[in-house]
Amino acid sequence: MKKYMETLRRSQSFYSYIGLALVFIIASVIVKEFLTFDNIITVLRQGSILLILSTGLTAVILTGNMDLSVGASSGLVGCICAQLLRAGLPIPLVFLIGLLAGALVGVFNGFLVGIVKLPSFVATYGTNWVVAGLSIIIMHGDIIYGLPKGFTWFGTGYVGPIPFIIIFALVIVIIAYILLQKTTLGRDIYAYGSNKDAALFSAVPIKKTLFSAFIMSGLTAAIAGMLMTARLNAADATMGDTYGLQTVAAVVVGGTSMLGGEGGITGTVIGAMLLTIIVNVMNLLGISSFAQPMVVGFVIVVMVLFDSYSRRKQNTVVRRKQPQTN
Repeated sequence: MKKYMETLRRSQSFYSYIGLALVFIIASVIVKEFLTFDNIITVLRQGSILLILSTGLTAVILTGNMDLSVGASSGLVGCICAQLLRAGLPIPLVFLIGLLAGALVGVFNGFLVGIVKLPSFVATYGTNWVVAGLSIIIMHGDIIYGLPKGFTWFGTGYVGPIPFIIIFALVIVIIAYILLQKTTLGRDIYAYGSNKDAALFSAVPIKKTLFSAFIMSGLTAAIAGMLMTARLNAADATMGDTYGLQTVAAVVVGGTSMLGGEGGITGTVIGAMLLTIIVNVMNLLGISSFAQPMVVGFVIVVMVLFDSYSRRKQNTVVRRKQPQTN
């Protein structure tokens, strides 16, 4: 037990666990409705979209890159699916086309970063605007309502007392965890992010790994976009915009290093839930929606500062343990 606690304390997600525990305790004390079954379900349902988006982005950030297009990509896929459903296409085909659209965005980002050699911040920021523009063109400035019930069930339906969207998000998390922790692809992603040159000499397929990470991000963005559209029973060109930076924040607050090679899905789950609980508590307290981004931003800054302090402390310890040479 002592060894486990020491390992946890040294993990990059340590302060995220502490932050989540503190927020959970404070919320339980100041908001009597917080620990009710209905509110816990509300928190999990509200966090499902963010969690799905964050799992794919985790893979990209683990390579030391960034994908700023996830929010806009989810919105684009939602718009495409809504238009196809309105045109009468069968729901399974719409899902397949949505996944293909998300994967294509991932391939495009992988091409810009892996082949053209653009910095990922610049490349995916540009992709973000391209995708946002496509959404506007597809929607013609309209908002589509009244989607088929067979489609909206995926966002609003229940399996027993549990919303299906929560169960689906959990499945995505498990799949992402297995991919990153138990497969060759996952080991290659960590190796790439830890030391690109060493990974190259170790015969890690650099381009394949990079493309795979961006495609994973594109696919989770597509899934999130379809579930978002199903839950809202509507689609418009801007519906994914609010998730862009939130997704980055969830991954970083969860302890995944933006330099790559450190972190993982477990921390991302903690980060996404932490942000979701903070927003939920502010809603229960009646805090203005205009003030909420400021509070969330403050929490993000504090968590990143703690994480940065932890990394510097660990690096100092490592340097002290290294043998001195004359």
